[in-house]
Amino acid sequence: MDKDTRPGTWRDCNDPNLAKRMEDYRRKRKARRRRQTAARITALVAAFLLGLAVGRYTRTPAQADKPEPPPATSTPAATVPATSEPTAADLWSNDRSRIDTPLLDHAALEPETQWAIFNLCSQDADLFCATMAIAYHESRFTPDLVGDDGKSVGMMQINAKWHTGRMEALGVTDLTDPVQCAAVAIDYLKELEGLTGASPDDPALYMAYNMGPAGARKALEAGKETTAYSEAVLATYRSYKEEMEWAADD
Repeated sequence: MDKDTRPGTWRDCNDPNLAKRMEDYRRKRKARRRRQTAARITALVAAFLLGLAVGRYTRTPAQADKPEPPPATSTPAATVPATSEPTAADLWSNDRSRIDTPLLDHAALEPETQWAIFNLCSQDADLFCATMAIAYHESRFTPDLVGDDGKSVGMMQINAKWHTGRMEALGVTDLTDPVQCAAVAIDYLKELEGLTGASPDDPALYMAYNMGPAGARKALEAGKETTAYSEAVLATYRSYKEEMEWAADD
């Protein structure tokens, strides 16, 4: 993301609850990992103890003398395929609480990360798809990418110089964490929507994200209604939005 040409205007956080939600996400993620680890250890110990108790199955001599029965013939009813894992369509239509299936199949982020960002967007599909589209074009979802001669960091390419106040208000300390980096971008996008009046379906929003609102305003006043960057991000946004809408309607 290029340098912001309006210093001092990004120091107010538009969503005071965002920092709390991020902290809740980090705490829940740590707790979930501890539970998963404990469950795996318990299962391994139980399996080991069961193996010791049962031992290797052996037949009695009488049973050993008997011929083995012929294998039973399988019937179609006995070979019903197992139920497949839920798709994004299932999640949208039935159960949005699941975090083990990605919301966007073509976004190279783990399902849990996608759901965390979706929740930071207050489950607003437009804002979520806009954030994902920017992440794709800024970094191809690379969390530790450093660009602009070391000035921009993370998958959203946040320039900390212009977002220090915002980061402090949100409790963001690590821009290489994709969720924390997305939190800054989401708050910035909300602010840009208010400043420009542009929606996620408007190239002006992505021009402002890339050039700063002052740079975008100058470009628009000069008759330049779009840029190669804004056109590319907008096309990706619409692609992601179609995928989300397909899932919701399926």
